[in-house]
Amino acid sequence: MSKRIAVGIDIGSYNARVATFDESLNHPVCAHNNDGHRTTRVVLDDATAAVDASNLERFLQEKLIELASNAAHTKNLSIITSIPNDIPSDDAESKKWSDVLRKTGGVITEAAAVCLAYDLEEKARDNQRVLVIDGGASGLKVTILRGINGLWCLESTKKLQSVSGTSLVEPLAQSVAQQFETKHRFPRGEVWQSKKARGKLQRACESGLTTLQINNTLTIHVDGLYEGMDCQVTISKAKWDHLSSKVVSSAKEFLKEIPAEEIDHVLLSGNLHAWLKPIVKSVFPEKLFSSTIDPSEAVALGCTKQAKWNLSHPSQSLSNNSFNATMEVSVSPVSIAINQDQIVIEEGTPLPAVVQYDSSESSLEVWQVKPTLKKLAALGDLTSPSTVRMLLSETGTLRIAVGGESIVIGQKSY
Repeated sequence: MSKRIAVGIDIGSYNARVATFDESLNHPVCAHNNDGHRTTRVVLDDATAAVDASNLERFLQEKLIELASNAAHTKNLSIITSIPNDIPSDDAESKKWSDVLRKTGGVITEAAAVCLAYDLEEKARDNQRVLVIDGGASGLKVTILRGINGLWCLESTKKLQSVSGTSLVEPLAQSVAQQFETKHRFPRGEVWQSKKARGKLQRACESGLTTLQINNTLTIHVDGLYEGMDCQVTISKAKWDHLSSKVVSSAKEFLKEIPAEEIDHVLLSGNLHAWLKPIVKSVFPEKLFSSTIDPSEAVALGCTKQAKWNLSHPSQSLSNNSFNATMEVSVSPVSIAINQDQIVIEEGTPLPAVVQYDSSESSLEVWQVKPTLKKLAALGDLTSPSTVRMLLSETGTLRIAVGGESIVIGQKSY
């Protein structure tokens, strides 16, 4: 039998990546598909059928695992897949999605995979904080991980949908369309209303985003854009800065909500990394972690490293609780809130989850709000201000700490 090869799979909302471990290079590399690209669209058949829990297994087998097998020259694979940013939030769909991913092998969070890609698994010291900033097609996601007993544990995560690949590509593509219309004397908006022409422009502009971060100009060339006419439009860096100014401001304000002094390292991932880099440097000076990896490939590379680790440590595989820095993902089946309205742990959050809540009240209540409503604890005689910390473990134990005292809500309390 051929040697088993480590494979990592990153399924995003728009693109997917597959990486395999190259033994001769001693590190993972992203695989090229039949079109010569290192990204595969997350669609089925005629590129119009969306991928969801019902057809995820088919997409994995027909598109991604086949690609991995071709790249590795074997079907004997050890696969780790990341939990994507926009996994369905309702419990039934989330379970179906996770069950399909687990059939292929192990599962880890995107943030954990990024830490592995940047070789940060040995830096998980107590109270060290890592901020993972992921810029993708569906939004800007930030995840804070805290080092606890040698593990990177999820502390908090949030997403800004208004800052996304789409929000950057759309104004650029519209500007190109308008210049093309002016040059060829088409009525304003006619080219943009053509679904075929709009799709061509969006794909061309998506590819050009990185170029604008390196060069002062970008030339968008599209053969046969509309009515057989080719498009060739040049966008200056000054024009691009104007087009993207509102999105830049939104991204900065969003990132400034995170206290820079509480973060030890910042890691970038996702296709928007080149655009995000100067913004991140301005908000978190001296915190951006330096590496030679391509941040857009970080999740796939990290998953591959985990798969390789599993092959090297068969006695500590994903079925064993003694697993090292990024264990198999369990997700919370409940949502937990302060006073019913301030959700601190979302349903579907990877476990273990560590959160903290700053309060100026003399008392508060901890509630389970999904899937059923249940009061878990009442905290009284609190000093003002006070900090409430919670740890929800993989076993379902919820530990609540205020000051030096803590209470434990028993195993599988939900």
